[in-house]
Amino acid sequence: MNIQMLLVLLALALFSTMLLNTYNIVLDQSGLVYDNILYLQGQKIADRYFQRIESELLGDPPIFSFTAINSLYSNMSETVTVNNVIFNVQINSTYCDSLGNTPYADTLFQKVDIQMNCLSTSLDTLYIGTLASPFSKVFFSRGF
Repeated sequence: MNIQMLLVLLALALFSTMLLNTYNIVLDQSGLVYDNILYLQGQKIADRYFQRIESELLGDPPIFSFTAINSLYSNMSETVTVNNVIFNVQINSTYCDSLGNTPYADTLFQKVDIQMNCLSTSLDTLYIGTLASPFSKVFFSRGF
């Protein structure tokens, strides 16, 4: 009888340990999923800014000339709130060549870099588009 009771206690300890480990793994995986959702939201925000610049280049105010991109979007900082998550967005615009290289800058091309950060679900800072690898797009002057 004592050995059976001991085996039952060991089985309970084993299954409870396995159950706690499973919940811990699920919790870690859910954190990764939510961080990826925030990263994808950041990509959508960057794409929104790129589309806004493109539409302004086609004649929407406040950009009426190609050079206005550099003056409006150089060292610009904004905050965007989506689903109670605050994204801190930094936008930089520089003249570049057709490939986005700045040492060989040309006034016909401008590269817009977007970097942002937000708080993840674990309250760590999640960087989306870093200084070394920002979201970038090269715009060119169409001459109109």
